[in-house]
This record gives sequence, structure tokens and C-alpha cells, in this order.
Amino acid sequence: MKKTLLLAAFSALLFAFVSCASKKAGADESQGDSKARIEALAEEGAIDLATWQTADKFAMKYDAEAYTLTCNGGEYFQFPLPREINPGEYLTVHLTGTNNGDTGFRSWVVDNNQTTLTEELYLDFKKDGADYVTGDFDVTYTLDVTGPASFLFIKGPQWGTMIDNLTIKSVAVIYE
Repeated sequence: MKKTLLLAAFSALLFAFVSCASKKAGADESQGDSKARIEALAEEGAIDLATWQTADKFAMKYDAEAYTLTCNGGEYFQFPLPREINPGEYLTVHLTGTNNGDTGFRSWVVDNNQTTLTEELYLDFKKDGADYVTGDFDVTYTLDVTGPASFLFIKGPQWGTMIDNLTIKSVAVIYE
């Protein structure tokens, strides 16, 4: 009787272990990289959108399946650079996404204290004095680094202005 109970308990534990292991494997497979993420990370110098950082996490929405990062109402967000960039180097940034709001944004590089270490680049999507342009964008710009920097910084279009419904689809950086 003891052997039968012991065997039954062991069998139940073994079944539970195998069942949990197979569920975990299936869950991991379903959480694999999306096609959009694979394509975005294939670009030279790609930065993983999942590495974004900000103090205002409520304004941010990371969508792993669509592989997008949306900021609606946050003051800033940043991405860690693959390696620190030093004075005298240039950083070429390739940024794609969608502007769905009423304002643009700025971008530059910063250190761990968010000290500005390049000129601010205003990405307001106004062309030759035309009105604000919404929709998809694909921009490439170069930043001249003035001090050791660790982050690509994205902030509202002017002091005290929040980022308005900006979706990032890919970020890549090339050190020059």
C-alpha cells in the first residue's frame, strides 16, 4: 500500500513537472521574436526598442508583437547606446516611426546624468515652412559628440512640452 501511494505521488509529480515544462516551452515559443522585431534588429547598429528608459513609464507603451514603442504625454525617453561614444566622434542615427500628434520632438545624446553632449536636433517635420507633417517618417541625422555619452535621448519639441503620440519602429546608430 505504501509503495502504491508512493508510486502514485511520484507519478503525479512527474506528470506535473512534464506538463509545466511543456507549457513553459510552448509559452516561450509564442513569445519569440516578431517578424517586425527581427527585421528592425537586422539593421546595422540596431538598438533594441525594449531597452527604452524613462522616469514616466505611464506615458510609454512597448508592443512586443508589433515591435513599436509609443510615447504619448511623456517628457522624454532614452535608449542605451551599444557603447559609450566619445568627444570628437559622430553618431549617425537612423530613426523610423509614426508621428500621430501635434508636435515634433528633439534628439541628442546624453551621459548618465542626462547632460546634453551634442547640439539638440529638432525633428518637427516642417518642410520649407509648411505645416506640421504627420504620418510615417524615416529620418537619418548625425550628431557631433562633445563629451562621453551613453544614451540616445528623445524629448518634447521645446522646454516644458511633452511628446505627443510618437511611435518609434526602429532605431539604429553608427559610430563615425
